[in-house]
Amino acid sequence: MKVNVGDLKIPITFFEENDADTPEPNAVGKKEAFSALCFPYAPSVKDHQVLNANGIKQGVTIVMPDTRGQFIPTIAMTAVISDYRYLGVEWNVIEVRPDFENNSFVTVVLGAMQ
Repeated sequence: MKVNVGDLKIPITFFEENDADTPEPNAVGKKEAFSALCFPYAPSVKDHQVLNANGIKQGVTIVMPDTRGQFIPTIAMTAVISDYRYLGVEWNVIEVRPDFENNSFVTVVLGAMQ
């Protein structure tokens, strides 16, 4: 799939565990790690294989800009896509695929936590 910068219109926010030292026992929350614009699309056959291998039924694949090391999503993160079609869904990062050919975009496979 060919994606151009003009196709990136949907906001996405990545979250990571907040390891702040608090007086509350087991107080682990999430903090915002990074926000960007992305292009979400239905997972490909290859992406479905990754989702099925992880036992996930609902998924979406996104393409986002490559930040050249400023931010790299990890499978320990979650994401929220700010679009009415994905309201109330928090996604786990399942797979991250950098574009080594053009260094322009990063493809991220997301799976629903529900």
